Amino acid sequence: MTRRQLLRLGLFQLTAGGLSVLFLGVLNRILRVELGMDLFLVSLLIGGGHYLGALVAIPFGYFSDRHRIAGYRRTAYIILGALVTALVLALSPWVAVSLADAPTSGRIVAAFGFFLLEGISTFIAGTAYLALIADRTERKERGQATGLVWTLLMLGIIATGISAGLALNQYRFDTFATMFVVGAVVAIILSLIALWAQEPRVNEPVSPATASLREALGVVARSQHSRSFAAFLLVSMFSYFMQDVILEPFGGEVFNLSPAETTRFNAYIGVGLIFGMLYGGLRLIPQRGKRWVAGLGCWIIVVSFGGLSASGFLHTARLLPIAIALLGLGAGFFTVGAVALMMDMTLSAHTGLFVGAWTLVQALAKGPASIIGGAMQSTLISIGASPGQAYGTVFAFEAIGMLVAILILSRVVVQGFQHEVASFGKLAAEAIE
Repeated sequence: MTRRQLLRLGLFQLTAGGLSVLFLGVLNRILRVELGMDLFLVSLLIGGGHYLGALVAIPFGYFSDRHRIAGYRRTAYIILGALVTALVLALSPWVAVSLADAPTSGRIVAAFGFFLLEGISTFIAGTAYLALIADRTERKERGQATGLVWTLLMLGIIATGISAGLALNQYRFDTFATMFVVGAVVAIILSLIALWAQEPRVNEPVSPATASLREALGVVARSQHSRSFAAFLLVSMFSYFMQDVILEPFGGEVFNLSPAETTRFNAYIGVGLIFGMLYGGLRLIPQRGKRWVAGLGCWIIVVSFGGLSASGFLHTARLLPIAIALLGLGAGFFTVGAVALMMDMTLSAHTGLFVGAWTLVQALAKGPASIIGGAMQSTLISIGASPGQAYGTVFAFEAIGMLVAILILSRVVVQGFQHEVASFGKLAAEAIE
């Protein structure tokens, strides 16, 4: 796959980054601040619906492995998921206002179903998209592919965040609705450009898989390396994303930083992420390997959380810029290494199934992480800890979690996974990537 093809394919991730800002950022804020809805209810409706949609990742991934649409194994599913997601995005402003005007139980249930549809369509498109990248790249290309594509994801997040901030400087429903409709149209256009002629059309039917869904899942469950990789993703993602909702409050509550100053934290993290993903994917993975780069990212994150913890306990803000920049850098190395490794932990006939499994594990980690991070900080405050001590303890807990993840990662070997799967005899006849 050429770099030009990869960059064009990455436009879908650029779109995904923008949609995540609109759904999980802008819509959250408007429902809570401008429309006055309870924060827990908002989180349950939008975040809960989004992450619950990940439950379709495994069965859908398996289905896409076995069934083509119009000769395409992945493309049609990605476009279908993108179209539904865009439709939900375009209608969201009217659903939000209707719900805020009269938050009856019936409307709450209907709204949850509406946002659950967004989660399902997003994970259908995302699972098929990752499977397409794995299908269309050789193992040696996946570091470069991951670095380029995930960098575009971050650029989408940054660009949409800036644009949304400028457009919604003063809230007006007309502006809110226009932004979401335009975002939906742009998402569809960029998705079609990204996917055009990327996957070859095959008219022959897919050969029946040698294993049923239950048998294939049995392979995932019984492989020691598969279990270790799932545990690594679960522990590392959970440990990292606990900081998601506490980092900016930490700067404001402990050090009295202004909203503008704590907003800069995102810039520090974003710069580190982009550098880590590009340098890690294009340079370090070809030289040192995917597991090594993922491990390097974890170690840098440990140092970062250690610095943040020390800042809280010592009540000194001098470490903050360095620690937060390191958090982004470590996350960049970790992301590019772990995603590239995830694509290797698959079977050629069951790429969608395995990608779906790893996607579900990530969602199970990310969903509860921020809730538990906030709850842990509140609990520590309630038993008498100072704000600095409470936040510092949460960051220390995250550092320990990343150390555990590093230990688990040392047990993950792609070649060992391949030999294990072949030895079970369930999928031995299938070509292993």
